[in-house]
Amino acid sequence: MTSELPQRPFSRRDSLAALLLAFSAAAPSAVRADTYPAKPVKLIIPYPPGGGTDITGRAMAARLSDVLGQTVVIENKPGATGMIGAASVAKAPADGYTVLFGAASEMAINASLFKNMSYDPRTDFEPVTLVATFPLVFVAPATTKASLQELIEAARAKPDTVSYGSIGSGSPQHLAAELLSSMARAKFLHIPYKGSGPLVQDAVGGHINMAVSSVPPAVPLVRSGKLRALAVTSAVRSEALPDVPTMAELGFAGYEFNTWVGVAVPKGTSKETVDKLRVGLVGALAAAEVQSALRDQGAVPVGSTAEQFRQFVLDEVAKSDRIVSQAGIQPE
Repeated sequence: MTSELPQRPFSRRDSLAALLLAFSAAAPSAVRADTYPAKPVKLIIPYPPGGGTDITGRAMAARLSDVLGQTVVIENKPGATGMIGAASVAKAPADGYTVLFGAASEMAINASLFKNMSYDPRTDFEPVTLVATFPLVFVAPATTKASLQELIEAARAKPDTVSYGSIGSGSPQHLAAELLSSMARAKFLHIPYKGSGPLVQDAVGGHINMAVSSVPPAVPLVRSGKLRALAVTSAVRSEALPDVPTMAELGFAGYEFNTWVGVAVPKGTSKETVDKLRVGLVGALAAAEVQSALRDQGAVPVGSTAEQFRQFVLDEVAKSDRIVSQAGIQPE
């Protein structure tokens, strides 16, 4: 990737230290800023209450309100894999009072999957900060013994006979598996599910050979012995699953596919407003309860600059374009 984000993945201690340093350095500018925010700030979360993005956003909002000295109101606008909520922010006034707390799908991946989106994530927002990255994990039924490499070899020998589940076509989980398929030169059978719950339960029941899951629903099932964790998709091992190898450790050098959450505002929002909002977000990100919410999801906090996040989004769209093309997925 060409992003200016650090090439060596941060440990949690490194990340927290960097966030505290950034907040202390940026704090004086908050004092000098103009009257923003002079009224409540609306944080749009384009997913239903209770999911990972919502949990993280709510934890951030509570502390962001303290830092900004203004109420931060959560508004959930789910639908169309995050695009309904994201589109509402893209069309909002560029004054900093309508803020997108979004994720990888609506802020990058969907640009590779849909021909006629009502907004362009690359050009219709002013990036504020990349909040955190989240690894995914490949899991298999505990009743089976095949390693990931053995499943790959079986898929090479007999294409479309080794099945894997994701939370839906075009989801980050789907693309993570397709990236592995491309790098391993193996063709798996994709089984899309409507949500993480049915996905991991079918994996437990042995109805699919493996599943690509977010970390929170998988961890308790791995720890209880109902699922086997085969590999994580991040560049370094997850603190939530420290004994599980990365794809690179299993021989797939350069493999990395994380989900993530970030904050953006409508295009045309002033740099001063973006800067002040970022100061507040970095301060919120350093709070203990936010760190705990992220840790529970196996996440790594980031708190990037606006320009780093802008480049990150461009890189993520380009990566999705490559995966979609290689997988033969037809944009809708």
